[in-house]
Amino acid sequence: MKILIYSHDSYGLGHIRRSLSIARQVASDFPSAEQLLLTGSAQAHSFEKPDRLDYVKFPTISKFSAGGYGPRSLPIPFESLMAIREEMIFNTVKHFKADLVLVDKAPAGIRGEMLRSLKFLKSEYPKTKLVLGMRDIEDDALLVREEWKRGGVYPLLEEVYDAIFLYGSRDIYDPVYEYDLSPETCEKVISCGYIGRDTSVRPVEQVRKELNMKTNTLIVVTVGGGGDGLSILSAYLEMLSLLRNHLSFDSLLVTGPLMSQEQRLHLQRYDMKGLPFTLVDFTPDMMSYLNAADLIISMGGYNTFCEILSLNKRAIIVPRVKPRLEQLIRAERFSDLGLVRMLHPDELSPERLWKEVNCEMKGGEPVRPKDVGVDLNGAVNVSRAIGQLVSKNRLPI
Repeated sequence: MKILIYSHDSYGLGHIRRSLSIARQVASDFPSAEQLLLTGSAQAHSFEKPDRLDYVKFPTISKFSAGGYGPRSLPIPFESLMAIREEMIFNTVKHFKADLVLVDKAPAGIRGEMLRSLKFLKSEYPKTKLVLGMRDIEDDALLVREEWKRGGVYPLLEEVYDAIFLYGSRDIYDPVYEYDLSPETCEKVISCGYIGRDTSVRPVEQVRKELNMKTNTLIVVTVGGGGDGLSILSAYLEMLSLLRNHLSFDSLLVTGPLMSQEQRLHLQRYDMKGLPFTLVDFTPDMMSYLNAADLIISMGGYNTFCEILSLNKRAIIVPRVKPRLEQLIRAERFSDLGLVRMLHPDELSPERLWKEVNCEMKGGEPVRPKDVGVDLNGAVNVSRAIGQLVSKNRLPI
């Protein structure tokens, strides 16, 4: 079984982390599977990969706060960079000859970079299963409908893709209704549940000793890739400054590898104040640090939510609201279920953040995801669905 996974990775780390979680489960369920990951992530080399998986790294692009795209590192015209990416994708697709192609989130790829390959596979290799991996929430429903109409996404879903794996729950957020999917497309949707994380982590005592903690309580603050996390980290450090004589907890702040050097230097100046915190830019073992936390403060990205829920941790979510409302919608839905506490970024301040932290730390046992119907077996269900789709054109696996 040969599987090709496309993960465009224009912002943050969510796409490659989700794709690798699925790939690891596939490798576990089908040890002879050959997997190839197409990625634009600058951090692709940092993550542990399953056996029999390799990756093709194409030039990295960045998503701007206004929603557009541009080169991240190469100082060449954007159209030239996209032409390179499209050609690399096409040649990989042509020569790898996958049994199944799983496209993460973007049905046509960024700026349509997958269209040529999808059309080639549909005409030349019709037995190859084409699958879209749909995140639980894309954006405000009206905006998604308009964007998909302009981008020709609806015909792609109806005519090109063989299946759509929903990495979420229609009971929590139903894209069939919200995005006005046709009956033909609806029949292709397979609700897989959220892509939970492997909770095999290092012992809490080992992690806390490594952090040289001064107290028995740990708060972890993480902002995903870090491209737009400065306001949260700054507010948190200002909060520590205000409380410096009354601190009863240690802190670990993870800036993310995409935070600019200038912003990191801004945060590092707080080291001079002697505050009990550790500042790191990236760790491939994030789950161990989250597991050691008594409270997590983060943005509202899909993967962070899955990690928090997998560990059943207390969390305060400060969602991104620009250029998409995806994180805000997700935070509102899970806050309504009692799984997290949400703080709107417009209300973020050191004083308000401390109020939320204080309230959350005094709360009772956190609500368990399974008690409110949140399925975290997404990777298992995706792997199973992949096996079933491929086996229709091959001998039983």
